[in-house]
Amino acid sequence: MEQTEKSKVYAEKGFLEKIKLCLSKKPLPSPTDRKKFDHDFAISTSFHGVHNIVQNQSKIRKVLWLVVVLGSVALVIWQIYSRLVNYFTWPTTTSIEVQYVEKMEFPAVTFCNLNRFQTDAVAKFGVIIFLWHIVSKVLHLQEITANSTDSREATDFVASHQNFSIAEFIRNKGFYLNNSTLLDCDFFGKPCSPKDFAHVFTEYGNCFTFNHGETIQTKRKVSVSGRGLRLLFNVNQETFTDSPALGFVDAGIIFVIHSPKKVPQFDGLGLLSPVGMHTRVTIRQVKTIHQEYPWGECNPNIRLQNFSSYSTSGCLKECKAQHIKKQCGCLPFLLPGNGIECDLEKYYSCVSPALDHIELKELCTVGTHNSSCPVSCEETEYPATISYSSFPSQKALNYLSKKLNQSRKYIRENLVKIEINYSDLNYKITQQQKAVSVSELLADLGGQLGLFCGASLITIIEIIEYIVTSFYWICIFFLLKIPDMTQWTPPPQHLGNKNRIEEC
Repeated sequence: MEQTEKSKVYAEKGFLEKIKLCLSKKPLPSPTDRKKFDHDFAISTSFHGVHNIVQNQSKIRKVLWLVVVLGSVALVIWQIYSRLVNYFTWPTTTSIEVQYVEKMEFPAVTFCNLNRFQTDAVAKFGVIIFLWHIVSKVLHLQEITANSTDSREATDFVASHQNFSIAEFIRNKGFYLNNSTLLDCDFFGKPCSPKDFAHVFTEYGNCFTFNHGETIQTKRKVSVSGRGLRLLFNVNQETFTDSPALGFVDAGIIFVIHSPKKVPQFDGLGLLSPVGMHTRVTIRQVKTIHQEYPWGECNPNIRLQNFSSYSTSGCLKECKAQHIKKQCGCLPFLLPGNGIECDLEKYYSCVSPALDHIELKELCTVGTHNSSCPVSCEETEYPATISYSSFPSQKALNYLSKKLNQSRKYIRENLVKIEINYSDLNYKITQQQKAVSVSELLADLGGQLGLFCGASLITIIEIIEYIVTSFYWICIFFLLKIPDMTQWTPPPQHLGNKNRIEEC
C-alpha cells in the first residue's frame, strides 16, 4: 500500500517536473512587459469605453469613464441573466391558422346501439349483463354498481361455465349490422352498405366503424360542404335489450366521430341520437400541434406496438394490457396485443382487481411528459354542432310504414336517422410554437452587448485571449518562482553583500 502511494507521489512529481521544464523554456515576462500588454489591450480592444479610461490624462475623467464602463457591464450582465432565465422557462405561443381546401378527408364514425344484447340471449343468460359490466372496466375505470345477488349469480355462473367465451358471446349475441338494422346508407350521393363498416369492441359491445382504415385508398373525401354521410338505423328495441339497473334507460344510437388513425373513445365523448329523431351533425376539422418537452408535454419518440400512430387512448390501452398480462398471465380481448384470452374466471378474480390496482397506484397516467401516456404531438379533432327534428313526418310515416311493412308505432319507436356533414371545406390548425428560439436568444444577447458595451463576438474572443494569456503567465509564475522562493535559503549576511541583498 505504501509503495503504491509512493509511486503515485513520484508520478505526480514527474508530471510537475515535465510541466516546469516545458514552461521554463519560455522566459517569464517582466513587469514592464506585463504593463505594456495590459496597456495595448486597453487601447486596442473593441470593448467601448476601456481606452477612454487608459488614455485620459484627467483623473476625474478616468473615474467618470470607469463608472460608465462598470455601470454598462452591470446592466448588460443583468439583461443577459434575465434573457437566459426567460429562455429556460421554455415559453410558448399559440398560432391559429385556417386552411381552405377543395377536398376534405372524412373522419371515421363508430356507431353502437344503446341496447347492446339480443333479448333471447339475455333471457337465457341473465347474468351476462353484469359480467359484461365487469369486462368493460378495461376500457375505462369504474366501480361495480350491482347488488350482492348479482354478484353471487355471477360467481355461480363463472364456476359452472369454465369454457364460456364472453367475446364470442358478444360477437354472436350482441348488436349486429345488416340490411335489417341499417335500412339506408348514403355517402356523398353514393350508396354504402354494412360491408363498408368494420366491427370493433367497445364498452357498448359490438360497434361498427365507417371509414375505418389508414391507407390512402380507404380514406374517403368530400368536396362539397353540407353533404356527407346519411344513415337510417333500426334499433329493434324488442330484439335488443339492456339492464336499466346499470343505467341503460335510453333507446337509440350512440356514435363518436374520430380520426381514422385513432381508436374510438366513447367515455364522455359519445353523441346520442334517440329514436324517432333526425339528428343532423355539422362538424369542423381542428388539428392541434403540441411542442415536445420541455416547451410542451408531448414525446415524439414514443411508439405504440399495436397502432401505427400514437394516441393517448391507444397508449392507455397498451399500458393496461401490459400490466394485466403481467399480473394475470392473460389478455382481455378488449385490449390490444398478443396473448391468451382471459376467461370469465380470470376477469372476475384477477383482471378486475388488477384494474383497481392500476388506478390506485396510478400506473397508467395521462397528460404530462413524465406520465405513462403523454399527449400526442399532433391531434385531429372534430367539434360537432348537433340539431334535432322529429322523424319521420306524417307523410313519411305512411310511406315508411308501407315500405317496411311495419306499424307507425314501431317506426316511431325504432327508427333513427343520422346525417353527418362538414360545415365548411376548411380546417383550423392550432399550433404551439417556441416563443424564443436559439437564434432569437443569440440575437437578443448580441443586441444587449452591442447596446450597452458596443461588444460583439470578436470582442468576446479578445477578452478570452487576454484572460488566457494572463492565466498562462500566472501559472508560470507559481510553478517556477514560488517553489524557488520557498526553497531559497539566504546566504550569510556580510557587510559587503548588504546592497546585493537589498537589491534582491
